[in-house]
Amino acid sequence: MEFDKYLRTQGELGGFEVVLNEPIRPSRGTPTCVPLPAHTPEHVSTHTPITTHVPTHAPAPTQAPTIVENVKPPQNDSLWQNTTNINDFYNALQQHSIYTKSMRSLSFCIPNEIKMNAAFFLIFHSPLELTAASKNILNRLLKKLNIDLSTCAISFFFKCNEVAMPREKQILKDMLYKEIEFVNPEKIIFFKEANSNINIDGIPITFAGKSAITLYSLLEMQQSNEKIKGTWTALQQSAWFSPDIFQAPK
Repeated sequence: MEFDKYLRTQGELGGFEVVLNEPIRPSRGTPTCVPLPAHTPEHVSTHTPITTHVPTHAPAPTQAPTIVENVKPPQNDSLWQNTTNINDFYNALQQHSIYTKSMRSLSFCIPNEIKMNAAFFLIFHSPLELTAASKNILNRLLKKLNIDLSTCAISFFFKCNEVAMPREKQILKDMLYKEIEFVNPEKIIFFKEANSNINIDGIPITFAGKSAITLYSLLEMQQSNEKIKGTWTALQQSAWFSPDIFQAPK
C-alpha cells in the first residue's frame, strides 16, 4: 500500500500519469486523500509570481465525414472508345485529358503514313526518342534483319508506366490494345523507356493477341555498345529470324 500512496501522491502533485490495470482503492480505515487548500503567504512578494499553466484537454471537435463524389471524366475522354477507324482513334486520343496535360502533347505524334497489317509494329515511348542519331541505329539494326523500316508500322503516343499515374495505367493499356486492333500487325517490337527496369531477354510474349518482344531504348543503344549487343542477342533469342543472320562472317 505504500506504493499505492506514492503513486497517488505523484498524481496529485502533477508529476506524471500512471495507467494501472485496476483502479487504486483505499484500504479500509484509510481516508481518501483530499487536496489541501492553497497556502496563503503572510508576506506579499514584490516579484511577479510564476504562473504554472495547466493545460485543459478539451474534446476535439467532431469532423463531418468527407463525402467523395464520383467525378465524371471530361467529355472528350470517352471519344476514343467509340471510334471505328485508326484516324478517328488518333484524333480522339489527342483530345483526351491524358494528352492535354502540360508537356504530354510532346509525347504524342501521329505517323505521316499509318501502315495497316504490317509485318512489324514498332512501338516507342515518345517521338522524342526517334532522333536522327537513334533513327540511324534503327535503320542499321533492321537492315541486318533484312527489314525495311519504311514497311514497318510505327506508334509514338505516350504509353509509359514509369511516369503515368496509377489511374492512368489501365486507360493507357486499353488504348494500346485498341490501337493494335486497328493496325493489326503480325508482330510487335516494344522499345522500352530509357533507364526503366525491364528485362531484355528476347523471349516473345503474347500481347493483345500478337507475338511481342521488348528491346532496349534507341537512346540507350546510342550511348552504349553493350546495349546494342544485348539487343542483337535478344533478337536472336526471339527465333523470329533466320539463324544465318546471326552467324559471324567467315
